Amino acid sequence: MELWAAIDLLDGSVVTLRQGKESQKTSWKEEALDLAARWEREGADGLHVIDLDAAFGKGSNRETVKSIVKKAGIPVQVGGGVRSGEVAEELLDSGASRVILGTVAYQYPKTLTSLLNSRGAEKLVVAADYSPDARVMAKGWTSSIDLTVFQAARQFEREGVENLLVTAVGQDGTAKGPDVATMTRLASAAKLKLIASGGIRDIADLKALARAGASAAVIGRALYDGSVKLADAKRDLEGR
Repeated sequence: MELWAAIDLLDGSVVTLRQGKESQKTSWKEEALDLAARWEREGADGLHVIDLDAAFGKGSNRETVKSIVKKAGIPVQVGGGVRSGEVAEELLDSGASRVILGTVAYQYPKTLTSLLNSRGAEKLVVAADYSPDARVMAKGWTSSIDLTVFQAARQFEREGVENLLVTAVGQDGTAKGPDVATMTRLASAAKLKLIASGGIRDIADLKALARAGASAAVIGRALYDGSVKLADAKRDLEGR
């Protein structure tokens, strides 16, 4: 299972949020570029960079994102406020390994199809952020879509998507543990590369997600507070 280090950008700083709420944020002192270099040095398989200002519709950290992409020696997947094909194309042209599509993939399926045709499925990740009742969340987790995460997985599989970012909004940033049960159901429901996010506390959680069928995991707060060390996690996962 691949391990991706999360770098969430808000007001120019790296933060972690609790359940996606800006009012419940923790800011980290290190600069984004320094953290990107640190996680790469410590063994991350990739960097998961989210522009929260763009996601919330209140600004942009585009230049910082591009700087991370330019300097990183490992893959970088970028998301947050990617609500048009033009923005997705710009990020890919800047060197991003993959771009994460959220709201646009649900509201404008023709845009998703166009990007799949022009860029290929491996260059795209569709976000399936879901609430405790399994409903898909959109627009920076401020509204829900009349679709369950299971329905979304099957729909996107039919459309040719290969990578699905599955975030348990209720667990995100809470250190309560991931939603392994939903991951297990999703792995059975669709043949997609599932990227797990939300609630990861320790290596035991990573092992549980790997057993459930996740092909990758995004680690945020657990990296920043030191409860997960990338080198240890990679070694333990190899021997799980």
